[in-house]
Amino acid sequence: MSDQLQPEADLAIAHVLFIDIVAYSKLAIDQQKEVVQQLNQYVRDSEQVRRADTAGKLIRIPTGDGVALAFFTSPDAPVRCAIEVSKAVRNTSALQLRMGIHSGPVDQLSDVNERSNLAGTGINMAQRIMNCGDAGHILLSQRVADDLVQYTRWRSQLHELGEVEVKHGVRISLVNLYTDEVGNPEIPQSLRRAVGRKPIEKARAPVRSPGLLATICVSCTALVMSLRFVPAVPVLSHVWGHEQALEDWLHRTGRRTLTHPEFVFVAISTKSLAGPEGAKAGKDRMLQLMAEHPFPWSREVWARLLDRFFQSGARLVIFNLVFSSPTEGAQVFRAALDRYRNRVVIGVNFDLENANKLVSPNADLIPPPAEYDDRVGYVNYWPDEQDGKLRAARFFTSNRQLAGQKPSQDERPYVSLVARAMEKLGRSNEVPHDLQDHLIRFSATDAYQPHPVWEIADSDMWHSKYSDGEFFEGKIVIVGASASVLRDVIDNPISPEIKGPVMHLNVLAATMDHEFLRRLPIALDLLIVSVFGLLAWLLLGYVGRWLICLLSFLALSVAYLLLAFALYNFLGIFVPVLPPLVTLLACGFLGFVAQQIYKRSRSVVHG
Repeated sequence: MSDQLQPEADLAIAHVLFIDIVAYSKLAIDQQKEVVQQLNQYVRDSEQVRRADTAGKLIRIPTGDGVALAFFTSPDAPVRCAIEVSKAVRNTSALQLRMGIHSGPVDQLSDVNERSNLAGTGINMAQRIMNCGDAGHILLSQRVADDLVQYTRWRSQLHELGEVEVKHGVRISLVNLYTDEVGNPEIPQSLRRAVGRKPIEKARAPVRSPGLLATICVSCTALVMSLRFVPAVPVLSHVWGHEQALEDWLHRTGRRTLTHPEFVFVAISTKSLAGPEGAKAGKDRMLQLMAEHPFPWSREVWARLLDRFFQSGARLVIFNLVFSSPTEGAQVFRAALDRYRNRVVIGVNFDLENANKLVSPNADLIPPPAEYDDRVGYVNYWPDEQDGKLRAARFFTSNRQLAGQKPSQDERPYVSLVARAMEKLGRSNEVPHDLQDHLIRFSATDAYQPHPVWEIADSDMWHSKYSDGEFFEGKIVIVGASASVLRDVIDNPISPEIKGPVMHLNVLAATMDHEFLRRLPIALDLLIVSVFGLLAWLLLGYVGRWLICLLSFLALSVAYLLLAFALYNFLGIFVPVLPPLVTLLACGFLGFVAQQIYKRSRSVVHG
């Protein structure tokens, strides 16, 4: 039985419910006996009482005009019991009760009748809290309310009343518990007299301050959003400024465009520029031409190279070269360009350091205007102005665009080298036909290793390494510089010095595989930031325990990072990462600090 409860130590924390029958002393003796019996029956019928009594975790102490119940189970056990008794009384009796609840230390002792009793602030404070109430009131100490507010179901039922002075000058904070079914929403008369204030409306839950949290979250969100349009603010501008670094990190660590085995990079290497050894020079006409004078070689070299590739079954040959200067062998090369015109592309170049002057192939090769010939495409890319890294490809451009003016629909655009290549492959419909820069997903860093030109020219290497040309059957070949002295390198997110021809192959692979990347519109970026501000407010306001709240913030941050990584890998979408996370974590940190200050500094809080 509960009366035989023996705690492991004399001093323990009890969760005490003190119940008093209102106006008990005004009743006749027989009426007093009747109402006490009714109260005892309601208490015995309470599920919380039966459960705690069975577990040996309850001490019941009759008080004459009521009862004190000391639970040694959970902090909400006396609250649940109070609600159960209140509902039973309301449904079946005119009995009027008032209740007080407190958790605190108690010391078990035996009374004069050798029955279990309690002493200590736990039970004394519960009685003083009850004495503050009127008929129907269920009053709680702030300590009990602070425990209950950690659980969402209790928050709407808890309403702060403020501080009141009780016996011996002790001041306690009271919380009123009521719903539509139980409790009394009115301010207790004792508090009206003591504080002299108007009745309060239904108040918010203790410990949390929704207005304060909302102000913090709105302010943090607005600040982060405004920084999107003020990039020059010291330190704070990094919130959006570091987004580019995060995108580059995704470029390096995320999914890459598949390496195309049919792509071959034939390189003008350092050894190729040095020329063949004297013994080898006489063995092959190409080697002889390369040995006769330094680069740029006779154009006959390129004509013979085209013959060798196409006789071996190559699909397409792309020259990442302009051929602007007059050089011997031009007529032979021109004949080869005419002969293979549907399977060859050569370059033009906009001199970006000389007012975008167009440098075209020599007129001996391609009749002017060479830039519009279907065998010619511009080799240029336009890197990011902020850091000089190349992340996007422009497949078409115009003079007005290059001059920084609004393009005109009537102006004939220039076509890029890759767009011309796609045209020769019969896939021009897959090229974005606009003047925009299109972000691409790069191939692997070590994709498209160079095959030196001299190896192609050397008959021994042609036989041993390339199986007399079988290697090039069905291949798409790009010819360009790999020697550092030719300075054809491009800085990009995956490598600071990717070779120009390899860059073209990266763009060509991305175009053929539709591996274009997208950034969200600014409006969606700002919407995401605002959503994270809202999530921060919801977590701060409705997740009970601070530890759980902190873990929720961390879990949401990790989940969003994984989502950003997945969106990049599978959909090719860049979402803002740092601004939403800064918003979330700043709101969380400032909200926590503000709430602690708020909790400690207030003395009376109106609902």
